[in-house]
Amino acid sequence: MDATKNAISDILEHLLSAEFKKFVWHLWNGVAGDIEPIPRAALENADRQDVADRMVQKYTTNAGTVAVQVLFNINQNDLAKRLEVKLQKANST
Repeated sequence: MDATKNAISDILEHLLSAEFKKFVWHLWNGVAGDIEPIPRAALENADRQDVADRMVQKYTTNAGTVAVQVLFNINQNDLAKRLEVKLQKANST
């Protein structure tokens, strides 16, 4: 399994339902000005693993960075920092 996809999926498991809903909302409404949103239909009934899959499909090598940004956007700073550490460890091996 792709290390980035696995790291994103693991972190998303820590979000409560309402927090996960906010995370997905940011993905289809735009994370930042230079990051293209994922179409709403692609995320409509997606669970956490589906979201991780779609993020890696859409953003390829930048999926982890996008996930970190969304976590910061929804004030999940601790999870964002934990994901950054996971991604650094995955990329260093």
